Parts: sequence; C-alpha cells; structure tokens
Amino acid sequence: MIIKLPVISFLIFHQISQCHARGKRIDIFTQDGGDMVQLKGRNHGKDVMYNALPRNSQYKWNTYPVANNNYVIPYRITGAYDELEKATIAEAIARIENNTCLKFKVRTNEQDFIDIQNERYEGCYTSVGRVPGINILMLESNEAATCIETDIVMHELMHSIGLWHEHMRYDRDDYITVLFENIEAPYKSQFDKVTEEEATTFNVPYDYTSVMHYAETAFAKKDKISMRTKDPKFQKVIGHQRDASPSDYQKICLLYGCDKCMGRDFNEQTVLTRGTDESQTDNSGVGLPPVTMPEDNFFENIDCTDVFETLCPALVQNRIVKCSASGDDTYSACCASCSRQRESKSAGTDSSKGILQSLIDMIG
Repeated sequence: MIIKLPVISFLIFHQISQCHARGKRIDIFTQDGGDMVQLKGRNHGKDVMYNALPRNSQYKWNTYPVANNNYVIPYRITGAYDELEKATIAEAIARIENNTCLKFKVRTNEQDFIDIQNERYEGCYTSVGRVPGINILMLESNEAATCIETDIVMHELMHSIGLWHEHMRYDRDDYITVLFENIEAPYKSQFDKVTEEEATTFNVPYDYTSVMHYAETAFAKKDKISMRTKDPKFQKVIGHQRDASPSDYQKICLLYGCDKCMGRDFNEQTVLTRGTDESQTDNSGVGLPPVTMPEDNFFENIDCTDVFETLCPALVQNRIVKCSASGDDTYSACCASCSRQRESKSAGTDSSKGILQSLIDMIG
C-alpha cells in the first residue's frame, strides 16, 4: 500500500487539476465591450440591429445545406481546453442540434466556419451571424476566469447563428424599463433598440426567460440596476437562465425555415409552447404574452453518463464535482455518479470518505 501512495497522489493532483483548472465564471453582461463583435468598442448602424437576422439575410449559415431542409455549420476548436470543457461545448452544440434544423460538423475544407478560441483576457464574444471566412467565437477559460458554462456557450453560439439580445427588441418597453441613468456611459449602446420596421422578431413574444436576455445589473453603475421588468416577479429571472428557452429555438427555426423545431413539425404558423401557461402581466394588470419555459424533461434525449467514468464517483462523493441542487444533473460531467449519490441519500445509505481513501479503493 505504501508503494501505491505516491502514484495515487500524482493521480489525484493530475486529474483534479485537469478537471478543475477553470476560474470564476465570466459575466458576459458586464465584461468590457459586451459579447458581440458588432458592438465591441464602436458605434453601430441601426441597419444591423435585429433581434434576429432577417430571413433573407446574407449573414445566415445557409451556405452548406444538407438533406431534410437542414443546414451545416462547420466549426473547429483551436483553443486549449480540457476534456470537461470540451464536453461542455459538445453539450451546448447538442442542445441546439436537437431542437433546430442546424447541424454542427468539424470543419474540413469549408471556407466559412466557426473557430472556437481560448485567449486570456479576451472574455466571451462572437459576431452576430456568419461573416465570410473565419468566424471567431471566443471562449476564454483558464485558472482565473471561464466562459465554459453550457448556457454561456449556447448564448454565444446563438449569436453566431443570428440572434441578438432580447432586450434590444422594438417592443421591449412593454416589458422592461431601461434605466439609462444607471448605465455606465460607454455601454449605453448595449441597450439600443430599433423600430418595428427595422427589427425582425418573427412575431415570437418577448421572453423574460430567454438565454439571450440581459440581467438586471448588466453594465450598471455600482449598486444600481440597468433594467426593471414590468412584471416584478421576473426581475430576478432575466439574465439568469441556464438553458435556452423555447422562444430562442423558435426564432432560430423561423430564421432558417426548419421543418421541425424542438422535435415537432414546424412552420411559420406553428405555435410551440411548453411548461407554464402563466401570463406575464405588467403593473397595470394588462395581460402580456405567456411565458414559455422548458419542461423538466425537455432534453430527455441526452444520456445521463459520466465523462470520467473512473474518477467521477470519488469526485462526487467528496464534493469536488458539485451536483445540481434541483436534482437535474443531465448536463453534469458526472451525471451518473450524481444520480447514484442522490439515490443513496434517499435510501439513507450515503457514506463519505476522504478523496485519498476513495481513490485507493478504486485502484485497489
């Protein structure tokens, strides 16, 4: 046993450092310059400010059509990421693929493609829509800061696909009040909106639960908020989604003319709603369009497995990998181990060991 300890210690250090080298989550709603290339460090023309790209936009990813009215988005990963980070990127891609007609494939020789990069001090950003050639999608991740969270990756991918921020809609004043006096001067352009004639929303209702919505403190001065929701109960909801909403997928499906959306037959007249029918209501009691939130099993087609089959049981048991408090570990890197731990706790058989002893037991 003594002979094994140095080996075990090395494995502990190596594996944990590889799995958990990521730093603090980057706040994409307060990072310098925002997360859209079109708004970073310069003014913009209103001719490019859309909630979603118009259907006939030249910036859509429709260069590579395939069978069944689907479109391929070529991509490559040139940034240095560990296996857990790569798995997180794959999860974000899978969610979009499973709910739209877009398919991502590793680039071979395609001229236009997404290049996922990791550069220190760059944060998280990309262009809205396709540009000719290399489309940089920056996802910084290191020991100090990281963009590699599934919702952030989805947010940036949806920008590249063609979605702008929800709060830029021409009808946003019916749902939120932007407090310009509380916003830092260089970032007021992040809250511009466009007229109904200029914007394309595809008649999809405004959605507080969109993964593309800013949070209440986005670019706000210290101890201030930049937005106030008309319905107070959504004040703490905006900007805190960990998944895309059905409305996000609807806009993508409408933009690309998908025949199926979220697993159902789809066309422009289709109305897809999931979850609660509770209406959003403004302060005067006037009914607004209903909120559509994903059901608990919305992405049930993604398997619950462990990315690190050998290491996950010990990492979960010793709380190095944190399991979801809500009980939904579908997207945890140690999903299967989290599920087993929850079952053990329910049965009253949970026991804790030190990380060293757990790995000794595994190695035997």
